Amino acid sequence: MPAIALTVLGCNTSIDISHGMGEVTNAYVTLKNTGGVTLTNLKVTLLALDPGQQVHPDQTIELTSLTIGYQVTMKLTVDSTFRQDTPVQVEVTSDQGTFPREGSGSCRDIGLLAPNPGGLNTPVPITP
Repeated sequence: MPAIALTVLGCNTSIDISHGMGEVTNAYVTLKNTGGVTLTNLKVTLLALDPGQQVHPDQTIELTSLTIGYQVTMKLTVDSTFRQDTPVQVEVTSDQGTFPREGSGSCRDIGLLAPNPGGLNTPVPITP
């Protein structure tokens, strides 16, 4: 059966003038394929309780596949309301179905624990 383990590692806010937006919320998420089948055509989407008026180009990331026993860490970004608390949820769909959402009640700062940008969106074996 298909199964995933989804973890919101943390998040932060920033300003994104390059896309004509003010405040945005960035969330770092790890997705693990813990089921018995390779997942195909995954769409991972960040949702915010206080969405801004625009869809950020990094709000949804699409992956062709995620092999059994592999994980991927990604950075998702959503347009959010300036100086408001930003609870976030991550939604995952694939050819194998829709999985339960995972979220964070408030955007806690990722701080020094942010993943290496060079390793984002690259599936790697799950490590214990």
